[in-house]
Order: sequence, then C-alpha cells, then structure tokens
Amino acid sequence: MIDADLDSPYHDWLTSWDDRPDDANIVTTRVAAADWFEVRDRALIEHRTQIDPDSTWFAVPLAFQREVWPTEDFQLARSRVETSVPEDDLFAGLREDAS
Repeated sequence: MIDADLDSPYHDWLTSWDDRPDDANIVTTRVAAADWFEVRDRALIEHRTQIDPDSTWFAVPLAFQREVWPTEDFQLARSRVETSVPEDDLFAGLREDAS
C-alpha cells in the first residue's frame, strides 16, 4: 500500500511479521476469492459485535486487494481425509468421501 501511495494501517504490524514463530507463517491452502471479496465484507459488516465496520479491517480498497492478494489463505492444522499441500480447495477430499 505504501508503494501505491496509500496509507497502510498494517505497516507496523507487518514489519514484525518475520518475528512470528515459524509455524505461524505456514500457508497450506490458498483459495482464489477475489470475486467474492465484496460479499465477504458485507457478511463481516453484519457481525458488528465481532468486527467494527469502521475498523482498519476494511481500510484496504477492494480493487487493491484483488490486485495484490486475490486469495484467502489458510493453514491446515489437521485433516481426517487424505490430502496434499498446497491446496486450493477447503473441501478437498470431502466430496469424494461423501459420494
């Protein structure tokens, strides 16, 4: 955001990103979600007791999010179905078991 001449509410937080424990930075699953960011934000805003609609959570413009980080990222903590990483589907292995 700073490179794009935007204020970054996350700059200070991200400067200590590498100081986190090694296992805290593991992304095992990236789901392409840019087309759904607006829906995601509308859903989050409905939960005002959990996230302030005026907070920095919503400070990054959607167009910028879609361009620089178009995924929702997750860390697989445990699986009861066979899987391999990296994943791009949170339900991988579940559809086959349900059939």
